Amino acid sequence: MDSRVDPEDEPGEAPPRPRGGTYHRPASASTLLSEIGDHLPDETATVGQIFDALGNAGLGLTMLMMALPSFLPIPGLPTGFVFGTAMAILALQVLVGADRLILPQWLRRRGLPRGVVVKGAGAVAPWLRRIEWLLKPRLPMLAGRRAHVVLALPIFVHAVMILLPIPLGNQLPALAVIAFAFGLIERDGLAVLVGALLSVIALAWNGAIVFFGAELSLIAWRWVEPVLERF
Repeated sequence: MDSRVDPEDEPGEAPPRPRGGTYHRPASASTLLSEIGDHLPDETATVGQIFDALGNAGLGLTMLMMALPSFLPIPGLPTGFVFGTAMAILALQVLVGADRLILPQWLRRRGLPRGVVVKGAGAVAPWLRRIEWLLKPRLPMLAGRRAHVVLALPIFVHAVMILLPIPLGNQLPALAVIAFAFGLIERDGLAVLVGALLSVIALAWNGAIVFFGAELSLIAWRWVEPVLERF
């Protein structure tokens, strides 16, 4: 599946609300999650099938669906590595100006149990619905039609942090991507600002984990090295 990203008209993203008449809201993320089981016919849901289920979605909705499994990891499954890699590849394509978002075949073939995907989607959908109720178009300079190119860089950085095996390092970067994604979907600049704040916290948190982890490793090596030298 190829997901088109048109800077002038992003399919799947919420357009500005008209001043008069009826506003026809596009399918929301919560609705898509509730119905995702209809698009996964096999017992094993591959990353490619999940990607295809998004249809001709814009960057915001695509990144949201890739970030959710990273924020809510599935025990025994490498969701952080798989979906973090997918996010990094997609964000990099946006940064270089690709007209379409494409996942490599080796990543599309990675599978997850269909029942786990459907059950998780059903559990998350009500929470997304509550969040969507709070969002609205505002601060257009932060969430306008060009914002997806600017936000692709921090999304790429967060995706790299997610795919790396950093202990307790997935949740904050994934949460920042989720906030950016909602900002793009709903044209809500306040959500983008929340994502920026979470980005700073995520970078500080993961940086501290890496730094202190390295320090502890050096201390442990100083204790172990004399013991090894005796053998």
